[in-house]
Amino acid sequence: ILLREVQALTLRRGQYTTSRRTAAVPQLQCTGGSAGCSHVPEVVQCYNKGWDGYDVQWQCKADLENTYRFGQIEVSCEGYDYPDDPYILRGSCSLLFKLELTKEGERKVKSSGSFGSGYYQSRKDSSDSGAGPIVIIVLLILAFGIYKLFLSNPQPEESSGDSDGFTRPFWQSQQAPPPPGFKSSFT
Repeated sequence: ILLREVQALTLRRGQYTTSRRTAAVPQLQCTGGSAGCSHVPEVVQCYNKGWDGYDVQWQCKADLENTYRFGQIEVSCEGYDYPDDPYILRGSCSLLFKLELTKEGERKVKSSGSFGSGYYQSRKDSSDSGAGPIVIIVLLILAFGIYKLFLSNPQPEESSGDSDGFTRPFWQSQQAPPPPGFKSSFT
């Protein structure tokens, strides 16, 4: 079937695409968005709205509560003989989409005071401000501080002389010898 001649697609949650050259994938694949993926519709219908000379332009509709809407959508179909084949395998199309909150949905989330997965998803999408490197730097400083506190010798390694004329390492001048297996160079 020539892709641009396909007028409508009906895609169902839980069903997989037909496949010939690649592995089957779910017909509906939510990729996040401000509403998260907890309200994926049962059935989505996508309509061919025209050809832009490169690809088909799709409009997708579903029974969604008025607090949700489709965000970014991408219809993907398996080429019959090769990846960019304009002829596609019948039943091989899938929809990748983001679910977004409408204005009403945003008001409901704010008024209920509950911040569900959609809130955290939208925060992640909108404010990836580079906190990762700061956390790594703080952890490195902390590790260095622990090293200096516990593992480095705060006192210079000195030999202390006893009355018998022998010099002993620093650890032997204390009351008890180190535990078995302890290397004297690690004081």
